[in-house]
Amino acid sequence: MELAPIPHNEAERQAVITRMRIATFDAEPELDRITSLAKRIFDVKSATVTVLDHDRQIFKSRANFEKLESSRDISFCGHAITRTGPMVINDARADQRFCDNPLVACNEPIIFYAGMPVHHHEGYPIGTLCIFDNKPREMSERDIDNLKDLAYLVEMVLLLRFAQFSQKRLLQNLDDAVRQSMMDPMTGLWNRRGLDEILDRERAPDGAPVPEPCGVLLCDIDHFKAVNDTHGHLIGDEVIISIARMLKNHLRENDIIARVGGEEFVCVIPGMTRDMTPKIAQKLCDILRNTPIETSEGKTLNLTISIGATWLSPVMGPINRKAVFETADEALYSAKYSGRDRVVFNAEPLKDRTKGLLERH
Repeated sequence: MELAPIPHNEAERQAVITRMRIATFDAEPELDRITSLAKRIFDVKSATVTVLDHDRQIFKSRANFEKLESSRDISFCGHAITRTGPMVINDARADQRFCDNPLVACNEPIIFYAGMPVHHHEGYPIGTLCIFDNKPREMSERDIDNLKDLAYLVEMVLLLRFAQFSQKRLLQNLDDAVRQSMMDPMTGLWNRRGLDEILDRERAPDGAPVPEPCGVLLCDIDHFKAVNDTHGHLIGDEVIISIARMLKNHLRENDIIARVGGEEFVCVIPGMTRDMTPKIAQKLCDILRNTPIETSEGKTLNLTISIGATWLSPVMGPINRKAVFETADEALYSAKYSGRDRVVFNAEPLKDRTKGLLERH
């Protein structure tokens, strides 16, 4: 039997697993849906998502499989994580590496195995999505493509989970004074400093590629100066709080929302495709337009927002965050100039802009 090899970057890989806090048996409903889907698509006995910890293989999600963990030394997945693509074993009994493996030479043997490495967004393999059966099988090219796509979904689930955890961890690790300096006291959202900090830590560090596709929305309340002039600043504050609540209620917990100006908000939405980004922005516009704001004075205000949207992808290479926000700002200016209550989408971040954000009321 050939023992599972140790990756050359094992120390860094383990540090990532520790930071992600995924070497646990906590229930993961989103991963369970993926393993259940994999079992159905490939019509196999079992499917799992594994995490390769120091000396054990943890079955993070299981479809028709009872074990919670096993020795890493005898694991198939320990071999799979050292590869750049899928590892397929059609018949383990005929493979010199596995024919006398305890997982093969047992009453309920693993005969067929296919595993695709699952990576952290920094590139370290943390485990696999794998399927296995107690009889020999073949994998077509289409099957392999499907396995790759499902493994990508696992990576997205883990990345979104980590992003959500990162925001909570950042807040927990800060002392009260620093935390208050990074939060907008009126809305409870991040302020500009907090936005920069969370982006630097996890989402979009300046001068580096983004770890995954994401949408960036710059939202501005239309005619907000008129609200303050007509109804007073207290009502204006209520409007800002109401719109902040709307953004939180209709975006996900792991999405980053910040108030960056009097009536301006930034939303960074990970996992978005180029096509989905303007659709999400339009949905937010539609929701506010159709949701009157009730004030403490009994007034009903019908307001709208304008949104400048852009989109980032890892294939774009290192980003200039200032240019990204200026791109969204220019799109917002176009939305305002075109009549407000609309979305303008620009997915080509400007690289050589030096002017600051425009101030509009």
